[in-house]
Amino acid sequence: MPFPWQISEVRKLNDDNFNDDILEVIGIMGFMIVYALLGVYSMPLLLFLFPTPFIYIGVKKDLKTAIISITITSILVGLIADTYSGIVLFQLFMPLSLVIIYEILNRRKFAEIMSYSTVVFFISCLLLYGLVQDVTGSSIISQLEESFREIVNAQVEIFRESGFTNYELSRTKAQLENTYSYMLSIIPAILIILSMFVSYINYYASVVVLRRFGIGVELTPSFSGIKLPRNIVPVSIVVFIVFYLARGLNIPKYEAIMLNTIVFTWFIFFIQGLSLVYYLMVKYKFKTLTRIIIVILLIFILPVGSLLSFIGFLDTIFDFRKSNKLKS
Repeated sequence: MPFPWQISEVRKLNDDNFNDDILEVIGIMGFMIVYALLGVYSMPLLLFLFPTPFIYIGVKKDLKTAIISITITSILVGLIADTYSGIVLFQLFMPLSLVIIYEILNRRKFAEIMSYSTVVFFISCLLLYGLVQDVTGSSIISQLEESFREIVNAQVEIFRESGFTNYELSRTKAQLENTYSYMLSIIPAILIILSMFVSYINYYASVVVLRRFGIGVELTPSFSGIKLPRNIVPVSIVVFIVFYLARGLNIPKYEAIMLNTIVFTWFIFFIQGLSLVYYLMVKYKFKTLTRIIIVILLIFILPVGSLLSFIGFLDTIFDFRKSNKLKS
């Protein structure tokens, strides 16, 4: 039986740990309020990493603490900035944070975490779109169409002042309208790709932070080790065969669905191809800075994208990296 002073010491230690946990959570919330306000007013891209500290809280403390902290932070940002910003933060990032926390706590594999978090964030985007449409009474797509129309008119005026003939102006305007129409058509695919990106950077950042504080979490695969499942090729082929057979069935938005499927399929094979190129650069001992510059160039040189997508398709079938394992 422990002595009374030993019980007192244990209680004091527990109280100190509890107080430290409370102070840590409050400190994180305070920092994230400032961080979110900076994102809202100056650098919106910063908001993509908004869930990371709350994922850390959820894994280190518990899910309930994460829910309370992200809720309070979103409310305070809404009060300080504007209600809409608080709602957006909560609507987009609460579900994503919770699913990543749950998956990490249950020791799920990287592929499963990415799949669930991508789907959840994509659904959150759709729900936010519906909410905005209900509140404002106007569609985001309609607003984008109007914005693109104004951009086209402004560009045409610039070309007219530059001395373009009426024929050249007509062709240029048609090309611009086709480009913007294409961009509007692939918004669903862009949203899915964005969801994958946001899920990945938050999971990766969370793993780095958690491991830095001594919490054992499975490492994310290195970029050179990213591989699609082998069955993605036959699945893709079957999907496109179904689309081909269904082309005469008058399916609503058939062309838009087909186009988004093509864009998304192109993208995932592009990532596979880029991963293979990165793998080869690691294998042949390219310097880190050189690798980063080459990857950035490959991403922005559009004609190379289709070639990389085809290479990724072949790599998925033949697995050119099978005989070698590298770390990057």
